[in-house]
Amino acid sequence: MKNKAIQCPVRDEINKYCSCPKSDCERHGLCCECIVSHKNRTHLPYEKRFPHCLRKLFQEARSAEK
Repeated sequence: MKNKAIQCPVRDEINKYCSCPKSDCERHGLCCECIVSHKNRTHLPYEKRFPHCLRKLFQEARSAEK
């Protein structure tokens, strides 16, 4: 995974805005890796399958549906 991190041309810029509280995560600032990882966590509730940066949007969308 470290090699992928080096290849991401915008990782440092993304890290400035990444809202994930787990700053020690190897996917921190690698949005594409993070989203795929969360999506594959099928054992978790649906809402938890979204990374922190997308959970608020998910919650807002769910609230708007009601």
